[in-house]
Formats: sequence, structure tokens, C-alpha cells
Amino acid sequence: QIYTKAARVSTTIAPIFVIMNINTALIIAAAPSILASAAHDDSKTASLRGLKNQSTNRRKTNSNNIVSFPIIPHHEIQNRRRRELNVDESWLPEDEGARRNLSDEPRHQQLGALYQGYGTHYVDVWVGTPEPQRQTVIVDTGSSVTAFPCSGCDNCGESYHTDTYFASEKSETYVETHCSSNLDCLLGSCKDMSGHDEKVCAVRMSYAEGSSWSAVEATDTVYAGGLHDGALVHGDDEPDVDEVGNLGDSPQDAYVFQFNLAFGCEYGLTGLFRTQLATGIMGMEQSERSFWKQMHSAGAIDNELFSLCFSRQPTASREGTEAGAMTLGGTDSRLHKSPMVYAAVGGTSGHFPVSLKAIYIRSNGGESALPDSDDQVVQNIGASVSSINSGKIIVDSGTTDTYLSRNLHSQFASIWSEMAGRPFNNDAVDLTHDELLNLPTILFQLEAHAPSIDEGLDPNTTVGLAGQVDSENPRDIILAMPATHYMEYSQKYEKYKCRIYLSESSGGVLGANSMMGHEMFFDVEKRRIGISESDCDYMSIIESAEAPTRN
Repeated sequence: QIYTKAARVSTTIAPIFVIMNINTALIIAAAPSILASAAHDDSKTASLRGLKNQSTNRRKTNSNNIVSFPIIPHHEIQNRRRRELNVDESWLPEDEGARRNLSDEPRHQQLGALYQGYGTHYVDVWVGTPEPQRQTVIVDTGSSVTAFPCSGCDNCGESYHTDTYFASEKSETYVETHCSSNLDCLLGSCKDMSGHDEKVCAVRMSYAEGSSWSAVEATDTVYAGGLHDGALVHGDDEPDVDEVGNLGDSPQDAYVFQFNLAFGCEYGLTGLFRTQLATGIMGMEQSERSFWKQMHSAGAIDNELFSLCFSRQPTASREGTEAGAMTLGGTDSRLHKSPMVYAAVGGTSGHFPVSLKAIYIRSNGGESALPDSDDQVVQNIGASVSSINSGKIIVDSGTTDTYLSRNLHSQFASIWSEMAGRPFNNDAVDLTHDELLNLPTILFQLEAHAPSIDEGLDPNTTVGLAGQVDSENPRDIILAMPATHYMEYSQKYEKYKCRIYLSESSGGVLGANSMMGHEMFFDVEKRRIGISESDCDYMSIIESAEAPTRN
């Protein structure tokens, strides 16, 4: 099952288990989609393009393998969500012959950008050899398969997407996965299909509102991030390496992190998948099939860690509007405005579930978890932990909006309305900028990851700790969601609409709008999510002369 605005999804997948080496870490930057102004986008894009001609002379002193690249948001993602069924897994051998041997080359830290789409964020992936082809994929912690349309895809919405279909016939390293049983498939199930001489691994996802996609499993060489408007070709430039073997921040270093990826080569799409901005999806949940897991298994990153840092721009452009950063292999402390604090993750596979212990509403707005004036009042909505967590609460970057139990509606709406001086609903409303800033801020209290509690931090003054909000659990985590993140502006109608929905019969989703303004560090190895408030300004980092040590 999966959460969407109004849909659940199921998929047929085949069992398999992948085992590969462990070796490096990577960071990728994100940007908003078609929501940022043309002027803003032109300046950001020009800055990123200009890096292509700059010498890669930045230096670092850290020894962690991490790399950053751009992320971009996508079109109408809020109308649907995906969630795959759990499956058993089995060995799938890696095609070593298709991947350049980088074992003797240093692969440590690199920074790149994210981009903003129509709802959430997406990143560039470059696929194939000798000339990599760009595909833009939604970064989705709620699913595991990476997929995008390939040549011959039937009526798959090419005119709506940022890029043309992936031309597999032009790639020397593209390999379709043939099989004799499901054990030969990582992503799909082994089937006879028309147009194929041998059995292939078929992958299909379908959604309750009618959307679906169908694909065959394939592998090819990929790298994430890099230059947004041009492929990196081996031999163009040597990567920037310092005296201790660490990569620089230049997007030109991205190809060093290439690896062989098993993905869905789509041959059919229906519904909203046809009209979204991004061409495909990047699966990032806890699974052997996920992008980060395959990257780690191939030795391209050292650790099973990644971070997402989303910002929101007022508008976006088809060319890509910078809106944050994604880090593969770790987290980048240069993005942190506050100490990183850690919430517990309640599972080791599939989604990223958290325990939501309380929901507070704070009067007179404020962007941070800490109040910024004495006249701000914090009030608990008074719901029990069991009623809040009826079902499972997950952190899901692929869901644009935030969804909570319908059992909370009366308590939440009453307090919010009293503080805001207007009724709480999801109708479009007129707001001035000052009125928007003065709307209540929502505070989510998450159960702390006990082994990560830092006793040296003062819970009453540390951003992100509960402190006096919950004197019995002062070291629990507070995630702040200001009105600038949950009220979405429509340029077409020139109105705002609340994107917190108290509509679920069971479970809930802390979606991309709850993650904005934070570096969200998904530490799979320790079953925790680190949270630090952030501007998520990728360009300011790579343009800065300073390069603090990364964690």
C-alpha cells in the first residue's frame, strides 16, 4: 500500500537478494521544480553552468566519502503516491565488465544541486555510455525502484517531461536482464513477453486513481548530479583531489561515483505519470533495490547513509530551479544551521516509520522550532500517542503534502482556528504576506533515538529539542512546520491552500512539505533520522571559499 492524495498503489515484484562490496559515500544537491521565477532560475542555472568552465581547485580535509548533486521537483506528484509490496530477495550478480574500474581512484566527498518540480524535488541521473543521457527522477523515500521511460515507450508523455526517452540502443553498457526464474530478477518477476526472444524480468506498478507504469528490468552505468545541462565524459577533466585523497565540490567530479544500476526501463505509462515534469522516479526506501543501496553495494559510497535538504522557491522553471541538496553516503555539516538531533526509526526495511508523540500548534508563526518572540503560545492538541500513531507514520519525500489521522481533525482545527482567527480547512484563501507569516506554526514531537542523545546539549536552548514544551521528555525531537511550508500558493488562482490533510483512516505521512527547511539525514545503519534546520542553499556552499569538515 502507498499513500497518495487519494490513492493506494500495488505492484508486482519478484524476489531477489543482492550482495556486493562496500566502499564509499556521496552527496547530491537539490532544487525546486517549475515553481521558481524565471529570473531566479536564470541566475542559479547560469551559476551552475559556469562551473563547467571553472578549474576544479577546491580542497577539503575530511576523510569521509560523500558527494552532493542537484535535485529537481516534479509535476502533479501530489495526486498520487507509490508504495511497493515487501518481497523476498536473492542474489543478482553485478556486471563488472560494464562498469569502469575505479578501485584505484579516490571517491570521497562531492557536492551537487537539487531542483524543484511541481510538487516535490528531483535530481539528475546520467545513464549509459559512451555519451551519458540525462533523466530527471523524483527522490522518493517511499518506494524502492528507480525507473524512467525508454525508447519505444508507448504514449509516455515525452512532451511533458524535462527530457526525451532514454535511448537504450545508443548505450554500449545497457543490458536487459534475462531470466529463467524469479531468482534472476532484482526488481521484477520472470516472464515471457512479446517482442523478447528470452524471458525478462517484468516490473509493473499501478495506482488506485488509475495511473500505472510497466517496465522491464535492465542495468546500465549511471552517475547522479553533475552538470545540469551537459554530460560528463571520461577524460574531459581529471577530478579535483586534495593531498589526502578527497574530491572537491565541483559537479564535474560526479562521474567518479558512477556504478551499475538495476532499473525499470519503462515501455508503458498511464495517467499522471504521463504528464509529470520529471521523467521518472528514484527509489530511496530501505531496500536492496534502492538507488543508495545499489550504489553502496557497488562500492561507490562507503556507508548506507543519505541526506535530503529541501527548500521551496516561489516558482519553478522547466530548465531546473535550484532548491536544495541531496547527500549520498553521509551528511554535509555546511548545510546545518543547528545541531543535528536524532529521531528513532521504527523499522529496518521498507518505509522510514517514526513515532509521533505529540502535535503542538504555536501562535504568531515563526520558522524555527525555537520561538522567536515572547508572545508566541504553544498548545498541545491533546491527542493521545495511540490516536496520533493509529497505523504507521512515515517520513516520505515522494509525497508532496502531509497527511494525518482524521481522528485528530476536531482537536487540531479548533486550536488552529482560534490562533489564526480563521477557520481551518483546505479551501483556497486570500492571504497577504504578513498574514501568511503570522499563521500558526505546527510542531511535531518525534521520539528521540536514545543512543544518540547528546547530554551536553541544553534541551531548553537547543533548536530541535523539546525542552520545556515537554518537560517529561525534554530530549525528544521537535520538527517545525511553518505556514510558509504548509500553505501552498497558486499563481493561477492567486490564492493559498493548506496542504496538511487530516483525512487518513489509518496511518499518516510526514511529506516533503514537512521536510522543507531541514537537512534530513537518513542513517539506515543506526536506524535513525537526523534533523538540522537549514537554508538548503547549495549554490552558496559551492561558491564559498570555506569548506568545513563533513560528518
